[in-house]
Amino acid sequence: MRQFPASPITAVIDEKPLFNLGESVGPDLTVADVLDPETLAGLGGVALEYGTSAGGQQLRSLIAARHGIPAGQVLITSGAAGALFVLGLIYGDGEILVGVPCFPPVLDTLRGIGARVETVRSRFEDGYRLDLAAFEAKLTAQTRLVMFASPQNPSAVSLTEGEVEQILAAMSRRCPKAMLLIDETFREASYGDARPAASFAGRDPRLLTCASLSKAYGVPGLRIGWLTVSDPAVYDQLRLAKFNSCVSCGSLDEFLAASVLGQADQVLAGRGAIMATARDITGEWVQAHEGLLRWLRPEAGAFCSVQLEPGIFGPTELDRFDARLAQERIVVARGPWFADAASIVRLGIAYEPPDKLEKALAVIGAALQDSADES
Repeated sequence: MRQFPASPITAVIDEKPLFNLGESVGPDLTVADVLDPETLAGLGGVALEYGTSAGGQQLRSLIAARHGIPAGQVLITSGAAGALFVLGLIYGDGEILVGVPCFPPVLDTLRGIGARVETVRSRFEDGYRLDLAAFEAKLTAQTRLVMFASPQNPSAVSLTEGEVEQILAAMSRRCPKAMLLIDETFREASYGDARPAASFAGRDPRLLTCASLSKAYGVPGLRIGWLTVSDPAVYDQLRLAKFNSCVSCGSLDEFLAASVLGQADQVLAGRGAIMATARDITGEWVQAHEGLLRWLRPEAGAFCSVQLEPGIFGPTELDRFDARLAQERIVVARGPWFADAASIVRLGIAYEPPDKLEKALAVIGAALQDSADES
């Protein structure tokens, strides 16, 4: 039996910490938040039947409109995780190149179904910008799929249009038949009234995107995600892989997802305001602890990466820091879980309300100072 590595984030789901800064979302919405009386009445008429393998037409049309593409290019999946799974099924007979650090289940899922996975690394010290020369050197004639997240998790750094063009150009030289997936799960989780970055959907026949309602919209309990696919033959392959793995998504999930997306701008505006407040609080805290840590100010995604000063925090100091957080029942996401450096910590800044965020950061600051002073 294949063994999957233990995840520290399971504690976030299975237990309730005192302060949860391990999440990558803002506050969860409830059914009452997204159902007006008319839609609530319609819920009773939803048939609990198999849906279509592509996903319901209304839901696909709502997603397509937000991406500026035809509905026929949208494939509904069981969350973004379902999208990654079917991609692994289709392209796992060749090499899959993944940008790291990344959300750990990406690598675990691909390896769990036997795919050959290569990685290309970016670093905090470089602002998590992609080393294009190192990327091209990892491409081979056997590369079938290239995967990057934009914004990246855990850094919240996004790819630029120029970088995507250079990625595709390198693929044309080294593996012209390979596909490029850009995971846009956090793209619409922008701060304040800032407009989300434009999607890369539909830019090139070789380019796929995926996303879900879990992160930007705050409804991870609805297991609804999607792929955008502009090549009809590739779309049919992925749709068939989805059908053979789960037949269709749940009819109730799709109904509620359409309700969320029907009021997407209002939902995102409210969450953007929460995130902006959280970022301001976190920025002041980072400034107050200058010399112990630094951060990359996030532009999208309800989290940020901070680096504990490597010259101060060696293995012993990091162990003391971890022990102090465990004692205080504070959950954060540590860099090694993302295949990143031990000095990196991802802070989920918008899940807890502002007063709890401030308290949690104060405790983390004290743990930082105590761990540094004991060295």
